[in-house]
Amino acid sequence: MDNQEIYLNLASTDLQNNRSIRYDGGGFSISFNDMVAEDISLVMRLYQSLKSIYDLWLYMSENPNYQLLRTHLTQLCSTEFITEARAIGNTTYNVDKSTPKLRKAFHDIRGGALSSLTGYAKLIPRLPEDDTLVRKAVFLARDHAKMMRNILPDLDIPIRAADESAKLHRIREFVDKWDQVTVEMEGKYVQVLVESNVECYITNRCLESSAVDRVLYNYINNAIRFSAGESIGLSVIRVNNSIIRWVVKNEITHEQKMWLQENLDNELSKLFQGGYTKGGQGIGLSNCSDLVSSSFGLSVSQAIESGYLGAKILNNTYYAWFHWPIYLPENENEKICDCRT
Repeated sequence: MDNQEIYLNLASTDLQNNRSIRYDGGGFSISFNDMVAEDISLVMRLYQSLKSIYDLWLYMSENPNYQLLRTHLTQLCSTEFITEARAIGNTTYNVDKSTPKLRKAFHDIRGGALSSLTGYAKLIPRLPEDDTLVRKAVFLARDHAKMMRNILPDLDIPIRAADESAKLHRIREFVDKWDQVTVEMEGKYVQVLVESNVECYITNRCLESSAVDRVLYNYINNAIRFSAGESIGLSVIRVNNSIIRWVVKNEITHEQKMWLQENLDNELSKLFQGGYTKGGQGIGLSNCSDLVSSSFGLSVSQAIESGYLGAKILNNTYYAWFHWPIYLPENENEKICDCRT
């Protein structure tokens, strides 16, 4: 059985979108009113650090000063920066009883593209001539800043308004930035290998794009963290005329396989309900369930039971997938986003 056949057999190809109005990517957010001052300060410092990198890139995009960008990016793997980022939410939890909504939001603020970016930034000083490495790191910083605006609408109100405006995004924007990326995480190096020849629009506004990224980064971060091999795979296939299937795969050890069997009774769908994890919080995949189910107009339980997202183990490979509706332009005048925010 070749890879395409495996990906097609993971779930039904007869899935439907129940929404009459396209999901805009919002709805799973918190505000500064939910946080204490110390955490607000940490969030603002993180956001400004990331946004300033992409702002600098835009300012000199016609003739980038890669050495200047390297200087800014390497600050993201400093002990001080990582410690502050990981502390986001802790003071709020200590002062006021946390809610599932808060925990889910803080999980993606501390994780998302940031987990990959800090591991990626460690490679920059070791490969001082690799400009492609720098460019991809810049886009990881952009993605995380955009995800933070998705989670916190009052973080940057003018740019959030721009995120909400209707502009088309091609699926290549999501997959190309990952191809050949090598990330250091938990003391190991893992490379992301992309397999996709799909050409289509997948979102029609930056806010929706940041929702897709919240799902995709959770999947990729998990695959990198638990991979027993030196690479993971990201594949995108069209399962019917209106839906795309995203598949992230990684090798697992016999011990990991046994843990999943013993703790989940071979029902890997439980992972997407939250609360099941090996050394983590068990929150990230439940965030994915919220976003994917909303994109199709389903409840979380309906989305999981029908295979709109899920996971399977075949031999010693763990496959995790989710779906997202293709966007079909309504007229030829719809603008294509250049993502300059």
